[in-house]
Amino acid sequence: MLEWLRGKSKNSGDKPAPLDINPEELNALSANQYYLLDLRDLKAFREGHIKGAHQVPFSELNRRMFELPTDRLIITVDVSERRSRQAAKQLRQAALEARSLKGGLNAWTGKLVK
Repeated sequence: MLEWLRGKSKNSGDKPAPLDINPEELNALSANQYYLLDLRDLKAFREGHIKGAHQVPFSELNRRMFELPTDRLIITVDVSERRSRQAAKQLRQAALEARSLKGGLNAWTGKLVK
C-alpha cells in the first residue's frame, strides 16, 4: 500500500497514485515516510501549522526545489488545495514523489502547532 500512496506502481501497467492524499491517509503514515511541505508564507506558518511541516512559500518553490528530499514522499499543503495541487504537479514533473493534502488545512482536523 505504501508504494501506491507514494505514487509507485507494483506493475508497470498500474496507474500512478492519485494526486491527492486525504488527512486519514496522512495520519496512517509514520513521520519518517513523508516530508510535509507547507506552502504558505512565514507569517501564516508561524500562526499555526501541522506538526513536522517544513515551510517554503509557493512563490519560492521553483528556486528552492533543491532543498527538498528525493528519498521520500513530499506532501504539499496550503490553506485550500488549489496551490498545493499545483505544487505537487510541479514536483512530479521534476521527478519527485509528491501528493497534495486533499482539502488543505481547511480539511485538517488535527491540532496545529506554533
